[in-house]
Amino acid sequence: MTWTKRLAGCLSAMAFCAATASAGNIIITGHDTDDHGASSYMNWALTALLNNGNGTTLPVSSQTGPRIAYLGNSSATLSSYLGFYDNFVFYDLDSPTWTNAFTDGNAVLIIGSGFDFVNAAGSAALNAQQAAFVTYFNAGGNLFVNTEQGLGQTFYGFIPSFGGTLANSLPGCSSESGTGTCMNVTAQGTTRGHTLGQIVDADITHTRFTSVSSSFEVLSTYVNSGGAGTGSAITIALFGGTATGGPGGGFDPGSGIPEPGTLMLMGGGMLGIVALRRKR
Repeated sequence: MTWTKRLAGCLSAMAFCAATASAGNIIITGHDTDDHGASSYMNWALTALLNNGNGTTLPVSSQTGPRIAYLGNSSATLSSYLGFYDNFVFYDLDSPTWTNAFTDGNAVLIIGSGFDFVNAAGSAALNAQQAAFVTYFNAGGNLFVNTEQGLGQTFYGFIPSFGGTLANSLPGCSSESGTGTCMNVTAQGTTRGHTLGQIVDADITHTRFTSVSSSFEVLSTYVNSGGAGTGSAITIALFGGTATGGPGGGFDPGSGIPEPGTLMLMGGGMLGIVALRRKR
């Protein structure tokens, strides 16, 4: 086999990877953003999910393209909740047809906060569909999960293992006024476009995370002026990962497959080498 044929084979393999490689994005937060109508926070979160972790450039006008699904036993006032993302639909967990959310072309599945908008029966319904959540996520789907009142992995059993969950009961620190002395974004959160103002918008916070899976980025934490709970996570995320369901399941931060744009650049460079070789 000539080297040009080998190169052609490499290009074909790269094209196959670009066509088939996909991975999901997930944000899990201790803010019950739906209960508090935190539209600024949600505008950022949806933007980051839809742009593979880039939440730095936020929309300032109506976005009617991406279809957003909200899953719960009752719904928040979605029109004032999702920032500028206006193409949304509510899926009632009391109805057997809610599972259509996985196949209706939804770009993001938002999970309502526990006991605010998802009851115990709703939790059971979600958990029974763990395999469908994993399939959706691994096909490139996006998940935004609101947690509430320390409800942890058991209540949100449809999510593969992500870490420990505690109810927020920090003395003197239940809300953030904008000074950053109770809660603040991390350096990683800043690179994702997360801001202190969004935390203030989503206030107050009922849940914090400990022993967070190493697959996740911590985007915001409790500061609590250096007191109890300092460093425990408020919002965690994984961009471009895959998930494994079932007992012992978890998240993988990705296989390192290049982005399609990178593959195109690499392929173009290889084709240039072929053309130069033939001229000589």
